[in-house]
Amino acid sequence: MKRTTDKLIALQFLAVVLPIAVVLLVQMAVDARRAAGLDHSRPLRILAEDARANYKTFTNGAADAVDTGTLGAQSVEALHTTAARLTELANRGETTVGDAAGVVQSLAAVIPRGATLSTLMPLRGRILQGDALTKAIADEFERRDEFVVKDAIASAVRQKRAVTGALFITAILTVLFVLATRRRLKAHMEADIAKERRRRAELETISIRFGVATRAAHAGVYELKREGLDLWWSDTMHELYAQSPTEFQPTLESWLSLIHPDDRQAAQTAITGAMRDQSQLRSQYRIVRPDGSVCHIASLAAVATDSVDSGARLVGIDLDITDRVEAEERERNLQRQLRDASRQAGMAEIATNVLHNVGNVLNSVNISAGLVTERVRKPRAAGLSKVVSLLKQHETDLGAFVSVDERGKHLPAYLAQLSEHLMLDQQVALQELDSLRKNIDHIKEIVAMQQSYSKLVGVPEKLVVAGLVEDALRMNIGAFNRHGVSLKCDFEDVPEIVVEKHKVLQILVNLLRNAKYACEASGKTDKQVVMRVAKQTEGVRIAVTDNGIGIQPEHMARIFSHGFTTKKEGHGFGLHSGALAAKDMGGALRVDSAGPGFGATFTLDLPLKSPETVYG
Repeated sequence: MKRTTDKLIALQFLAVVLPIAVVLLVQMAVDARRAAGLDHSRPLRILAEDARANYKTFTNGAADAVDTGTLGAQSVEALHTTAARLTELANRGETTVGDAAGVVQSLAAVIPRGATLSTLMPLRGRILQGDALTKAIADEFERRDEFVVKDAIASAVRQKRAVTGALFITAILTVLFVLATRRRLKAHMEADIAKERRRRAELETISIRFGVATRAAHAGVYELKREGLDLWWSDTMHELYAQSPTEFQPTLESWLSLIHPDDRQAAQTAITGAMRDQSQLRSQYRIVRPDGSVCHIASLAAVATDSVDSGARLVGIDLDITDRVEAEERERNLQRQLRDASRQAGMAEIATNVLHNVGNVLNSVNISAGLVTERVRKPRAAGLSKVVSLLKQHETDLGAFVSVDERGKHLPAYLAQLSEHLMLDQQVALQELDSLRKNIDHIKEIVAMQQSYSKLVGVPEKLVVAGLVEDALRMNIGAFNRHGVSLKCDFEDVPEIVVEKHKVLQILVNLLRNAKYACEASGKTDKQVVMRVAKQTEGVRIAVTDNGIGIQPEHMARIFSHGFTTKKEGHGFGLHSGALAAKDMGGALRVDSAGPGFGATFTLDLPLKSPETVYG
């Protein structure tokens, strides 16, 4: 409305000023043209008057010559001055003075100083002609001035009439614009009144909706002014803090008294800091209600300034986020339980692999033990007792028995053969016993390695990445061999890392186990898994690539989700727990697959130091 009023006032001002301004501008142009004409004619008129006056002086001297008999020197000088003035007028473009200039110049040429009457008398006619011509020139310039004066008087009259007309037009336009302005202002005022009514109705509707929304959201609105000295609470704020509007007077001090003692100082610092710096407020604290219950509050506010005099106001909203906080706590507990379950599952997976490896070694132990047992049960030295019995029987004639008796003759060859068999049995037994010792040592190493991982849970330590990966491979090598999966390793020289050993081992064992299943499910004859270790900018990258069944595109986004699995006997938290464990260590677990039949690559990125080591 203000802009429209300003436009109407501007148009009215133009209606008043424009006609008069036009008249004045036109008159100024005419006056300027007239002044320019006067500036041009005034010097010419002075020359003409000067020429006429000097010629009058000459004619008066000629008349006096009748009495004196000679023409005075002053008269001759006046004649020459007249000739000079007329010549100058002619040079300035005055064509009317040509005849007069010629006559006067001819007189000046023949009348010398001290001319006598006899010289002047023959020139009387020309002297009179010059007098008439110079008078005519003076009269012409006088008429010009009279014309200029009359024109100025006429122009003044016209200007008066024009100004009168302009004032009349201005008065009419002023009346019209006043009427139009009143009509427009009335229309705008009515429109503004209607708009204000609609705005008030909308504000009332918004206020009602906002009140319903704040009650539904368990939210309260507050306004803090005058550097914390003036505090206003909405009804929902009283409901949120369980305070009676009639009994509780909200002030900053009383408000802070309702906040949990452990959170009070932080809340006060946040409020005063937002007021001082005129910045946004985002804080979270607990309040204690009169019944002793604790409620979690999220406070969001911003500083508003209406004008320079009103000062800053902190306008905000308090939200009851108790349900959300409790839900987050439940989720954290579930995640912790999930991690514990996944850790136990991972350790069970490791134990299963250990048992598989131990079982493979035990097969060799059983074979060696069976061979030794068979040798012991069927000894080749059983006939040695018969030889001893025969020798005791022929103890008195041992020489004749060996040389004459047929049984005695075969005795040396039998003993030699028996000696060879006994030596062979001893070598076989020693070999099998050595194999038994090595297999038992292998079992001890497998069990010791598993025990070392179980003892180091939650303890970050500096590790050689290649050794850690090889441990995971040894735990799965038995299953790889049983299912005909070939394994290739590509290890770069990478720095040592500081992480929790069991978490990395759990992830790698699960990835290798999944790679084995993927290769087995593909039905390919050339089942292959490639293990790569590479260095990256601020850590180490471990990748497990298989040429198995691959991953469906629609499964890529859910592959690390809890409970998601594509295996019939899968539990759906191996990869999920692996991703969580990688995140806990400050790393990440990713997957890439070109689709079904093209295998998959799982990549574990680990930092050089885990977050608990850096910030612990």
